[in-house]
Amino acid sequence: MRAGATRRRGSVRRWGRWLVGLGIGCWVLIPLYWTAVVSLIQPVGLISTPPSLVPRPFTLSYYRELLSGQPGPSLEFLTALRNSVIEATGTTIVTVVIALLAAYAFARWRFRGSSVIFLVVVGTLALPVYAVLIPLFSLMTQAHQVDSYQAVIVINASASLPFATWLLRSHIAGLPRDIESAAVVDGANARTVVWKIVAPLIAPGVATAAVLVFLMSWGAYLIPLTFATTSHAAPLTVLIPQFTTRYSENYGLQAAAGILSLVLPVSLVLWMNKHILNGLLAGAGK
Repeated sequence: MRAGATRRRGSVRRWGRWLVGLGIGCWVLIPLYWTAVVSLIQPVGLISTPPSLVPRPFTLSYYRELLSGQPGPSLEFLTALRNSVIEATGTTIVTVVIALLAAYAFARWRFRGSSVIFLVVVGTLALPVYAVLIPLFSLMTQAHQVDSYQAVIVINASASLPFATWLLRSHIAGLPRDIESAAVVDGANARTVVWKIVAPLIAPGVATAAVLVFLMSWGAYLIPLTFATTSHAAPLTVLIPQFTTRYSENYGLQAAAGILSLVLPVSLVLWMNKHILNGLLAGAGK
């Protein structure tokens, strides 16, 4: 009887996990599927009743229009794509470089108030971005940096820095100090220790931090909406919502732009999936 009850409980838990996984998968994938359908269906299919769940009548006209390079939606889309790449890449480089130095200092150097400062840095993760937008906008206005790549990169980096510092510190704290001590005995200075010894040893953590910061910057909306006021520096997250207002509520064009904007981050995640998982698990274990 007891063995039968154990088997039944195991079966219930197994089916429960399947159902939870199925629910999460549907929650995530159904909106993406419907976006893909809207991007591949002609306008007449969107107003049909009931709406078609498959792209019929089928069309690739929205994708051709966005990728044609002609003045109008295509040129603005390609410009916004370039802006997204520049801002996300710049944010990633700035954040990872500063976070690695800060993480090493917090993990290896003991000075008065170091623990308190680290807790304050990590605690800023709970601070909502909109709470500091007005003073930051005033500061960038005085520095004449509004509507520039620099403004978006600096603000995005400041928002991502606490997370990256926390993640890299957990990796560095797990390294044996003997390796760094041996390097110092051989004449290595602090810069050499950080960049030529510590960074290669925690490469999975650095890769994880870089990918996650890139994804956060790529998907950021409120910061670029505030600090990139024109198409000169506006990324895809700012441009795409405007397709339903500036171009006669062209939902197909907006959906196609949304699908195209996913190509780079999804490809990056699929390519770095194993490194991301290893980096997160290594940091958690240490």
